[in-house]
Amino acid sequence: MSEMSKEYKFLGLNPQRISVLYGAMLIVFAILVSSASESKSITSYIPAMLGAPILIFGLLSLLVPAKIKLFMHISAFFGLLVFLGGLSVLGSVFSGTFINDNELSYANFSKLFMNISGGAYLAICIHSFIFARKQREVDTAEII
Repeated sequence: MSEMSKEYKFLGLNPQRISVLYGAMLIVFAILVSSASESKSITSYIPAMLGAPILIFGLLSLLVPAKIKLFMHISAFFGLLVFLGGLSVLGSVFSGTFINDNELSYANFSKLFMNISGGAYLAICIHSFIFARKQREVDTAEII
């Protein structure tokens, strides 16, 4: 079996690289939304606060492959926090305040983005963990 097939990839990228890109995307997103909304609130930077550890642990998983399992589980945990943080958008949907005066608020847009992107990132991480476990089972069976 070739080495390439032993690594989980999504859109040609391994989860470590996806983590780096996703963490960077959350940081840039927070800066853009905070600037566009002229927000003075620290809460508008929550995506960046959660994206920074994803980016850092993604980089660490690339730099220290011996600790990839630990670092990627930490990244996935922060992805879960992103997803859960975005779930608060449901309160706006159910209370009827998701769109006010035919306009989507920056806060609701940010929460929706966090929910959808966090869920997608978490799904990639989970698929990667399942793939790695199955790969270990295959590797163990080949040894025996």
